[in-house]
Amino acid sequence: MSLASLSPEAQLLLLTAGGEKNDPAIRALLEKPVDWAKLSWLAEQERATPVLWRRVSALAPLPAEAQALHRMAMVSEFRMSHLETRLLSALDTLAAANTEVVLLKGAALALTVYGSFVARPMSDVDLLVSRDDAVRARDALLAAGWTSGAATQNEFYEGHHHLPPLVDGLGTGTSLELHTSLFFEGHPFVLTSEDIRRRAERVTVHGRTVLVPSVHDQLLHLCLHFAWSHMMATGAWRAFRDLDALLKTERVEWKSFTALAKGTRGASACYWTFRLARTLAGIAVPAWVERALAPPEPEFALRRLEQHFTYDLLPTENISPSLWLTYTMWRAGLRPRWSGHGRVRPWDRA
Repeated sequence: MSLASLSPEAQLLLLTAGGEKNDPAIRALLEKPVDWAKLSWLAEQERATPVLWRRVSALAPLPAEAQALHRMAMVSEFRMSHLETRLLSALDTLAAANTEVVLLKGAALALTVYGSFVARPMSDVDLLVSRDDAVRARDALLAAGWTSGAATQNEFYEGHHHLPPLVDGLGTGTSLELHTSLFFEGHPFVLTSEDIRRRAERVTVHGRTVLVPSVHDQLLHLCLHFAWSHMMATGAWRAFRDLDALLKTERVEWKSFTALAKGTRGASACYWTFRLARTLAGIAVPAWVERALAPPEPEFALRRLEQHFTYDLLPTENISPSLWLTYTMWRAGLRPRWSGHGRVRPWDRA
């Protein structure tokens, strides 16, 4: 019922994050009137245009007004191909500077699970480096053609988990972030950059040996980034689709992951990521995993929270009328005290 409460355009977008089992529902929606301008705008916000276009165009004949989405998809594919090239160049630059990096988030998934940046669109790339190497790595990339942002940003990034973004000097608008941690200083999670590097795996990509987080760390970071850092208000399509991609690797060992989620204080964030992915995109983890990670609330309360979070996922839907309500419902769902988060909240660095 949560999915059915959304606009047809929001439903279409979210269903394309899931697998082929969603095809009948997507076809049914395409048989009805669709606001293609609205759908295209939503897809652009979620960086979903090339994937969405390929999915819907393969399932049904599309009207002329859908061609704008097609054009946007082609532009996105060109930008993603360029971003992949720029990342590989950046990796060569950092290797020459004797700086070891770990690919994070979309970059790691694109090159190891999806197979290319075109298959996993993103707006920037994220690289984890040690704190001691961060400035040297930044200087090497600046010398290689990346440019720094406005100097006024520097004060905000003191204590932040990454340096000010570096912008592609070729003017494509893409950027690169050098992370020294996964979250800002003082975050509540028992998960350090040293943990990520220690458990990272070496893989060969385009003739280069690179580090990527273990599959469990990638899954945990996905959930924490979506449900805690972004408060389930942005990036839903990417989070659900990445979850589906990681599940399809069949490498997740659920007892170990559940213990990791609980031990790092990430249980409630993982629970809401999994529950929303199941109800909105048909992507399901084992039922016992959801139950093991669920906050101590009765089901009727969890359903009410689910409906609120569903409305807040996408900017075209019935979003909360106030920040107070957004924060209150988020606290009710994530249960920071029960989760062991102390007084730290994601909006402390907003």
